[in-house]
Amino acid sequence: MKKTIHYALILDQNGSMHHLKEEVISSFNEQVEMIRKIEMNEPEVEIKVTLCIFNDTVEFKYLTQSTKQLKKLKPIDYQPNSCTALYDAIGVTMLKMSAIKSPDDKIFLAVFTDGLENASTDYTANDIRYKIKKEEKEGWQIQFFCRYEDETHYKKKLDLSDDISFCISNISQKCY
Repeated sequence: MKKTIHYALILDQNGSMHHLKEEVISSFNEQVEMIRKIEMNEPEVEIKVTLCIFNDTVEFKYLTQSTKQLKKLKPIDYQPNSCTALYDAIGVTMLKMSAIKSPDDKIFLAVFTDGLENASTDYTANDIRYKIKKEEKEGWQIQFFCRYEDETHYKKKLDLSDDISFCISNISQKCY
């Protein structure tokens, strides 16, 4: 039986991401190719990809999609505007991943954002702090791709452990 790895990518498309649109699309498509290569090089592993795109609303472009069925992100698919419902995006994605994963599945959750929370209605910082702590204990790997100045904010606000890795600088920086 193949091992399953779930890659859940949470991509901010609030208005301030507009100046990074081309870079975000390119970076996402590079991630898709990297995930496909991992699956090709490790035939005993099945990879499923979930893509959550958010601004003041949360939308799933892919939910446990096979790498063979993935399509590259196009400019029409990524339209930055509005505010940042970061906690709602993280909360809903974690809820969905918890519901679909089997006990032996691995979860890799990556959050790409350039802004601070200002629009969530369903989840608070405390909710997300609790969910992250719980899932970390279950072996989830979590990364935040954010601006340098946001790292301290997220670590403090969400009480993130040192095991949560942060990738600083621009959105296209790779951190595996």
